[in-house]
Formats: sequence, C-alpha cells, structure tokens
Amino acid sequence: MPASNVKDDYFCLPQNLTVRTITAIQQEILQVVGNNKSTIFEFPADCQVDISFIQLMEAARIYAGTAGKHVALAQPVGGPVLEVLQRSGFLEGISAEDAKFWLHQGGIQ
Repeated sequence: MPASNVKDDYFCLPQNLTVRTITAIQQEILQVVGNNKSTIFEFPADCQVDISFIQLMEAARIYAGTAGKHVALAQPVGGPVLEVLQRSGFLEGISAEDAKFWLHQGGIQ
C-alpha cells in the first residue's frame, strides 16, 4: 500500500475506484481496516467510480462491524460517488444508518 495514502487511521482512496482496480483496493481496505480500530476514508473529488466500489464499501462496513471496528467517510459523498449512488437506486429507501455513513445525515431528509 502506498505510504502516501495512509496516515494512521486515515485512508485517501485512489482516483480510479472501478471494477478494473477493485481487487487491489479491496486488499488495501482490508489491511487498513484490519490494522486500525477506526478508519476514515477520503474520496478524491474527481474520482472515477462504479457500483463495484459502492459494494466494496458496504462490505467493508459489514466487515468492520463484525470485527468491532468502525469505518467512516471524511466528508459526505458528492460528485461521481453521489451520482453512482443515485443511478444505482441505493438512495431510494435509504436507512438512517446508511444516510449517516454516505451523506452524513442524522436521518433521511
């Protein structure tokens, strides 16, 4: 994992968050979550993202929860990540917990 992407429990995700890179990103996420009690992820503003990454983040949340760990986003999603969440239908009927994670909302607004 590139040292420049990790600072303790803070992980800056790479720009390409698509199916082409998802296996490498999965390994990096498993490593950083495994090594920290709490991990904060940051998305590049101009990232390329597809549904495979959304699925990976959901799996990371489940993994962290079962391991007694916590994952969060540095800021609410916007731009390309928000567009994928909308196009995929993920935001329709979103739970309060998912809204808090992805949108930093206390509840559905």
